[in-house]
Parts: sequence; structure tokens; C-alpha cells
Amino acid sequence: MMTLEEIQQSKINPTVAKEAHDQALRCLTDLLDVKKEFEKKAFFLFNAYVALALAGFGVGGTLLKEKVAGLQAYPFIFTGLIFVIGAGFFAKALLDDKYGTVGSNPEMWLNKGTIDGEDSVIPLMLAYITFHYKNRIEQSIFANNRKAKSIRIGILLGLATPVALALVFF
Repeated sequence: MMTLEEIQQSKINPTVAKEAHDQALRCLTDLLDVKKEFEKKAFFLFNAYVALALAGFGVGGTLLKEKVAGLQAYPFIFTGLIFVIGAGFFAKALLDDKYGTVGSNPEMWLNKGTIDGEDSVIPLMLAYITFHYKNRIEQSIFANNRKAKSIRIGILLGLATPVALALVFF
């Protein structure tokens, strides 16, 4: 990939610069859409796991309170704990993370020779913005991967609860 200095010294084809910019913009926009979908999923699952944890704790607490064979209460309490831990992973997926922005910083444009420049400045600026999209895209991919990992762990914990219950009851 070219450096900023190489881009500055190049004769940039306006059509290619526009297409490169559009492609990078689409890629970053797609990544930001994926972020939104991950967060929707994490929010929904967080709420479901909190409800399931409360149910597990409620059943376990009721069994303990009613003095019904104490050992029967612990699987429900244990299941509630697993759901609480899973909800923690979904909450982690909902936390702020660094994502690249779609727009460019005004500082890139508000320079002598750029803002008051000729039309020939636009392809160069598109090339600069495209160059900076690379880091924004990498940053967004990294953040999405972290969200996906947290969601995946939370889901796996939820899938483990029936196994945990079965092992205790049998």
C-alpha cells in the first residue's frame, strides 16, 4: 500500500480515486452495520439471560425455603449463576469500543491549498481519506471480533446449562 507521501507525489486518476473511496466507504459502513446487529443480539440475549437467571434463582430459593431436599435446589441456583455469567459476556459486548468513522475530520479539508484549491485537489483528498479508511476498517474489524467473541461465549454458556442440569439430576 502506498504511503501518504507516495500518494501526494502521484498523479491520481480521479475516477480510480472516487471508486477506491466508495469501496472503502462501503466496507466501513458494512462493518458499522455488523456492529449494530451484534449489539441488538447482545441486548436481546442479555435480557433473556437475566430473566432465566432470575427464574433459576427463584426456583432454587423456593426449594430451599420450603425445605424440599436441599440438593434439588442447587442445580437451579447453579444454572442461574451460569446465566448471570453469560449475561456478563453480553454486557461486555454492549460496552463502548473504538470504531472507525465514516466521515473525514474537518482538519483534512480546512487547509490552505485544499479548501481554497482547485477541483484537482478532490482526487488527492479522496486518496487521503481512502488511505485513512484502512486504519478505521482495521479498528472496526478488531472491535467487531471482540463483540462476536463475547456473544459466542455467552451463547455457549447458555447451551451448557441443560448439560449442567442433566449432570446434577442424573
